[in-house]
Amino acid sequence: MPAGPPRDAEQNIIPHNHSDILDESYVIRHTVPNDLVPNETGGKRVSSGAYSRSDDGGMSVDIEDWMIRDGLNPLHYVKDPAHGATRLRVGDLRQMGLMVGWDPKAENPHHGSVWGIGHSKARKRIARIAITVRKVLGED
Repeated sequence: MPAGPPRDAEQNIIPHNHSDILDESYVIRHTVPNDLVPNETGGKRVSSGAYSRSDDGGMSVDIEDWMIRDGLNPLHYVKDPAHGATRLRVGDLRQMGLMVGWDPKAENPHHGSVWGIGHSKARKRIARIAITVRKVLGED
C-alpha cells in the first residue's frame, strides 16, 4: 500500500506530489459530453475546459498504474457509456509545475488530483498532451 497522503488538522488532503506516483506513470481524466466544443472541421472535440480544477482545488483523475496493479482496467471508473477518458503522463504534468498526488475517495481508492491548474493557458497545455483512451459520445 502506498504511503498515505498528507493531511491538515481537519484531515483534508494537502496538495502534494505523491512519491509513489512516478513520473513515467499515467493518470486518467474522465470527459463528458458537456466538455465538447466545435472543432475546425465542423465536428466536435474535447475542450481545454475539461482540464479544469474542481471545487476542492484539484483536477480529479484516476491513477492508472495503481488500478492495473490491482487488476482493474484503466477505464474501470468510467461507468457511463457516453463518457470518455484521456490519459496524461505524470512527468509531463509535473514539468508544467503541477502537483500530482493521491486523493482517495470512499468509492474510488485509486483517485488522485492534479493541483496548481489556475488559468486557461495551463488547461490548454494539458489538453495538448492528453491522449484519448475513449471518445466522449459525439466526439470526432
